[in-house]
Amino acid sequence: MLKFMRKYARSYLIKIIFGVIIIVFVFYFGAGSIRERETVIAEVGGFDVREEEYRVSYNQEVEMFRQLYRDKMDDKLLAELKEKVLSDIINKYILLREAKKLGISVSDQEFADLIGGVEAFRKDGKFDKETYLAVLKQNRTDAEQFEKSQKTMLLLRKVVSIIRDTGAPVSDAAIWAGYVREKGKVDLAYSRFDPAAYRDRVSVTDKELNDLYEKEKDRFRGENTFRLKYIVIDGAGNLKDDQAYMDLIKAKDIDAYAKQKGLAVSDTGDVRQSELFRRFKSLKIETWVRDLRKGDISLPARDDGKSYIFQLVTREDGKPMEKSAALASLKARITSEKAKEMARLAAEDALKAKSPGARTTTGFVSRTATSIPKLGEIPKDAMDLLGLTKEKPVYGKPVEMNGDYYVFSFAGEQDPDRKEWEKNKEGFSRYYAARYREQFLRSFIEESKQAMLKDGKIKILKPAKEL
Repeated sequence: MLKFMRKYARSYLIKIIFGVIIIVFVFYFGAGSIRERETVIAEVGGFDVREEEYRVSYNQEVEMFRQLYRDKMDDKLLAELKEKVLSDIINKYILLREAKKLGISVSDQEFADLIGGVEAFRKDGKFDKETYLAVLKQNRTDAEQFEKSQKTMLLLRKVVSIIRDTGAPVSDAAIWAGYVREKGKVDLAYSRFDPAAYRDRVSVTDKELNDLYEKEKDRFRGENTFRLKYIVIDGAGNLKDDQAYMDLIKAKDIDAYAKQKGLAVSDTGDVRQSELFRRFKSLKIETWVRDLRKGDISLPARDDGKSYIFQLVTREDGKPMEKSAALASLKARITSEKAKEMARLAAEDALKAKSPGARTTTGFVSRTATSIPKLGEIPKDAMDLLGLTKEKPVYGKPVEMNGDYYVFSFAGEQDPDRKEWEKNKEGFSRYYAARYREQFLRSFIEESKQAMLKDGKIKILKPAKEL
């Protein structure tokens, strides 16, 4: 989900980069003097970021992702969306500040050309002012605020275009190097540090074992057992799940309600917690079922066009685990954790001493790969691992993959086929130059942001998590 978000998120910056002007009618454009009293949540180089602007942008983002994922949105994603939206708005004002410094403006003719091309404002094939004002009025949108917002978007397009085009020209050598990074392959030598090899060196004292048991003993219980009844409501039908939920809250009898509505009632029978979670994985039942008490009705849980409503029949909490079994479980966990830490430290020591010990090689791997055969997925914080070269031959930190630690170094490389390069050179050159300009823009914004934060020209008055 997060990968999709990073790729397709509708941020201000992405809209600007691709030159997309989206006419959005939102009620706050007509708020008039009310906006003067809005809470300022951040200050960016003389511009105020107001809570209403953040709220509208955030709601648009959430709505987009709800349409994509329905009820599969989770708290982690919502928290990331909050941070992303605030960051996007700050980026917008960094660009507006740069436009002001450069003396860039939007003329009345440029704005007229923009709205003149909007079909909703046209009559008999040309822009019509009365139609324009009528459409704004119909959408309860203040004309002055609307025009200001669209001029701002045009201004952002202009400053982005200028910044992107100020980057240094891309040389043929840089383009070839970029092609090598994308189409070339690298062979890495590595040493493996397996935590299992350190388990015999681990010691666990009775005191630390008992101290940890006293701290965590409430966790050592058998599995809870649940019995639930539930109905399934087809989203395409006439019965709405929110109405069914309200009716069941009053009736408290899922069997009688189902009979009245001609629905089937399913009964899980007595089922262990782990099996229940597995069976209803797509509904994320583990996030709410523990809060139900006998007779309680769950909120509708939606999945694939259907809604599930549950009633808790019985619940039996797991019995406490024998202390000896709990201590054995704790000892195994502590031993595993300590062995893993010893393996990590051994890998770090090998890097410092430049003596990694026994080594083998990965064989040639595409420099754009996300995993290494037989070793596993490359962690997100080590995605530059496959960028090792003769000039940068050693990766500067141990890499954890599938529970083991590895120390990597450059062993060799394989350039792309020259015939393929000649065939792809023109297209790749255009692609690389465009990507370079976008990277230059992102770097410009990020460097400006860091400098402004350091100089106190960006102040976050209300963190995203509090919004």
